[in-house]
Amino acid sequence: MIEFDDRDLRKLQDVDGIVLQDVHGARVAIGNGFDYGNVFVFMNDYFDEYGAEDFAEQVGHEDAVEMFHSWFSGIPVHESNLMNMVYKSFKGIDADSLSDKYDYENEDYLEAEDHKLDQALGK
Repeated sequence: MIEFDDRDLRKLQDVDGIVLQDVHGARVAIGNGFDYGNVFVFMNDYFDEYGAEDFAEQVGHEDAVEMFHSWFSGIPVHESNLMNMVYKSFKGIDADSLSDKYDYENEDYLEAEDHKLDQALGK
């Protein structure tokens, strides 16, 4: 999953995006102009990385078969319903409710420190 970078908060607020706070321990942004421009792109990447079974369990279904059966029989599932579902399931928050704590004046220093930390963690 592509993790949300605090430097992009203003941009995410401009497009009324959301941040999913707990996608297997990562924070992920969904919003126009981001890697996950909509819920479908997010779901596709999630399925690739963690599988449909894991997604189904995360959003409250018994398994992937039951989830797909639920989605494709009866009332059609709309994009807004899927967005609400991932918002609730992955502890989503509206980007507008986040305060911008990024230190733009010391950006180069912070990026160097992040790079050092990533190297220490083997990323």
